[in-house]
Amino acid sequence: MDDKAKRLAKVLRLPKLGQVGIVVKDIEKTAKYYTDTFGLGPWFRAGLSDEEHNQGEKKRLDFEVDLVMAFSGKIQFELIKHIKGDRNIYLDHLDKCGEGLHHLGFFVSDFDRKLEAVDKMGIGVLQSGVIKSVGKAGGSVTKYAYLDTVKIGGIIFELIQTKFVGVNIKMSRLWFELGSITGDLEKLAL
Repeated sequence: MDDKAKRLAKVLRLPKLGQVGIVVKDIEKTAKYYTDTFGLGPWFRAGLSDEEHNQGEKKRLDFEVDLVMAFSGKIQFELIKHIKGDRNIYLDHLDKCGEGLHHLGFFVSDFDRKLEAVDKMGIGVLQSGVIKSVGKAGGSVTKYAYLDTVKIGGIIFELIQTKFVGVNIKMSRLWFELGSITGDLEKLAL
């Protein structure tokens, strides 16, 4: 590995695993199963006000998803259900693999810098976007990028950065509890 590749690899170094993403057909049924069987919960539904999704680097996608999340320690479990709209990475996964593990997510504080390093290393981006929350606080903005890492390791890696009123935040159950108070998230009653 030459010096440039070593520098890029250092920039791209990932933090500890933060999220396990699972594509499902029925969110309530799956969340209830994980709660009843493994004690996972409470589950929080993201209230989204504005979304922008892109396939690869260029193509704009228009679709809706339902997202619910719960924590086991510091690991976030995200259930994702396609609601309607354009073909996307979630529908592709359902068609190819069925329900189940979709990606491993890493919460980063330098999203744009890491994405630049990904590009320079020749790692493609399958889908990316920006998601904004609703609610009284309404200041949460999340950038995400699914990396084309399936061929080598068999799983998609996701880079995720969330800011609240412009400040990086680490996803945690505490933030989700606060978000349920402000109306940015809905706590599911299972």
